[in-house]
Amino acid sequence: MANINGLFLTLLVGFFFLSGILITKRINKKQQLTLFAIGMAFIVIMGMIFFDIIPEIKENVTFYSRFKNFIYIFILPLCGMGLLKLFDHFIPHHHHEHKENEKNNVEHNEHLFHIGFITSLSLILHNIIEGMSIYVTSLTDYKTGLMMSLAVSIHNIPLGIEIAMGMGYSKTKKKTKFLTMFFLTISSFLGAFILFLLNKEISKNVLSFLLCVTFGMLLYIAIFELLKEIWMNRKEKFIYYGMGFGVILTLLMVIM
Repeated sequence: MANINGLFLTLLVGFFFLSGILITKRINKKQQLTLFAIGMAFIVIMGMIFFDIIPEIKENVTFYSRFKNFIYIFILPLCGMGLLKLFDHFIPHHHHEHKENEKNNVEHNEHLFHIGFITSLSLILHNIIEGMSIYVTSLTDYKTGLMMSLAVSIHNIPLGIEIAMGMGYSKTKKKTKFLTMFFLTISSFLGAFILFLLNKEISKNVLSFLLCVTFGMLLYIAIFELLKEIWMNRKEKFIYYGMGFGVILTLLMVIM
């Protein structure tokens, strides 16, 4: 029964992500929501890095030597960044100059789609690891697992909004959008289900490896993609509204 309850919690996390996607369908002011979502997602991802992933890395990595420290602290995060950079060669990506009338610009729309897609790739990996953590925690203490799943759910809503807005600007690639949203929604459950099938915990070395790679991927998105968008739209007030709301969500996530 404890196994089923743990799986249910990870499904709950996915539904919260899905709710963020559905919110975008109910709001007409797409341009303002996009700016709001970019600012919010930047803060939430940075919050995930500093208050979620880095503490997890510290907890799971056992430092035996300077060489191993160097690999985990520098090499693996750089591999995560390099992996996303490699995706740039296979995913449509358009560098462009920002213009006042750019909201109807096809090149800009493809750029937003690109950000949404590569963010999704790193979050799917992150959510699989997170789903494993929720599942294992719930087997030990269901109440703690429930609180952990609620904290994760809080930051899944704005991320769902940001990704749905970015990828929604592309009028094509419907199959890609559907599959991306589907795997994002079930990724936490997928992580838990893997452990359920294996009937054992993932080793600390494997978990540390995945966390360090994910750390690099999310850092790449925050600095080289989202921060760039924030700078280009620095005169837009909705960017700052989103960042302010992101701070509130991050604080709630830390408190819980």
